[in-house]
Amino acid sequence: MQDNSNGQWGNLALLRLGAFGFGITGFFMAMDTVILPVLVLGLVREGAENTFLGLELVREGAKNTLLGLLGLSGLLVAALVQPVVGWYSDRTRSPLGRRVPYMLWGCISVSLGLVGLAAATNYLSLFVMWVLIQANASIGFGPFQALIRDLVPINRIGVASSLKILADASGGVVLIALTGALMGRFTIDGASYWLWIALGVVGASLIVTAAISSSIVVPRERAVQAADQDIWHRLRSTTRLHPQLAWFLLSRYLMIAAVFVFPTYGLFFLDDVVQVSNPAQTLGIMIAAVGGAVVLSVYPAGWLSDRIGHKPVVLMGAIGAALGLAAMTQAVGPNQVLFIASLTGAAVGVVLTANWALANELGAAGREGQHIGLVSLATIGGAATAKLMGPGVDLLNLASPGAGYTALLLGAALLFLLGALVLLPVKPHPADSAQKRASG
Repeated sequence: MQDNSNGQWGNLALLRLGAFGFGITGFFMAMDTVILPVLVLGLVREGAENTFLGLELVREGAKNTLLGLLGLSGLLVAALVQPVVGWYSDRTRSPLGRRVPYMLWGCISVSLGLVGLAAATNYLSLFVMWVLIQANASIGFGPFQALIRDLVPINRIGVASSLKILADASGGVVLIALTGALMGRFTIDGASYWLWIALGVVGASLIVTAAISSSIVVPRERAVQAADQDIWHRLRSTTRLHPQLAWFLLSRYLMIAAVFVFPTYGLFFLDDVVQVSNPAQTLGIMIAAVGGAVVLSVYPAGWLSDRIGHKPVVLMGAIGAALGLAAMTQAVGPNQVLFIASLTGAAVGVVLTANWALANELGAAGREGQHIGLVSLATIGGAATAKLMGPGVDLLNLASPGAGYTALLLGAALLFLLGALVLLPVKPHPADSAQKRASG
């Protein structure tokens, strides 16, 4: 449902709406890019007692596989949770509205779960805690992602999406940089308090940003309900999901898989190929630069997509990202990697912004949570596919040092191009296009 009855949706209001994206996306990015890889690396290098499914897990050569399994298992749980929670949130009636109760549950339960994660002493306990944390994070994350389609006018979806991605990217940049600096001082058998500080930072960011988003969502959702008491029931009975949604979901799945390659394996790439002395700190600096490029690209991408269409902007960004990843395979030294990664990051920012705007444009009013839950399923599937690449990277690296990372980057470039190709047949709802032209 798109409403503008309780004040105009200016840029500041849209930033407040997407504030939780800073906390929740920054949390996932910091965990996947810095904290979990450092914990896995520490466990295999320190020779801790690690068994999983009856197997000894102490060899450093299996680190990509262990990290991929850790991320994949959590994502599978998220894939089960988000569509179901999205469906339920469409039907939820509470004093805080449809989405906010789930957001608050997610951020509070995740913050408590981080205590258990910090106490993990082997791979199995780390595995179990991360799965539980992912499940609870998904309870808050899924309904939150429906808010743009819930409340923002169709002719502002591009800008709203750009500011959401801006919040997401800013959260990733800030929290990866902070946790990278903190975890660079962490050791399994010594300065463990740096881990507690890093987890405290990401937990606090979840709670604060959830409060900011809730402060604007609750009154505006109440205004919609006051204007039409039966509006959500009526919309659910008359609207259906987009007929070409499956093509969009496949395209998003392919592109998200490509997006998640470097955040997942970037620390090991810097360690094994670029051979920097402190991969965690170097990755923090690199992600800050790449994130800055993303931040600079998202608002122009959203503004442009509101004017020429979301799909053409997605296609342009996908081609740029594919070229950047291919060029990365030829980079020599950290400076060249940083330069090419920054350009690639700008293209990825364009893809993420316009793709999210298109996802909202294709959504069915009254079924926003269900629709976004399916979009999240494609997102999770893409991220999970990136995690599955770990064994292949390890095997290729055994055959020829560095070959696994080259194949990884070229494969990600191909995924961007395939995602663009699959997106070509997708068209928005005719009613949404007409409304967009009328209000533009």
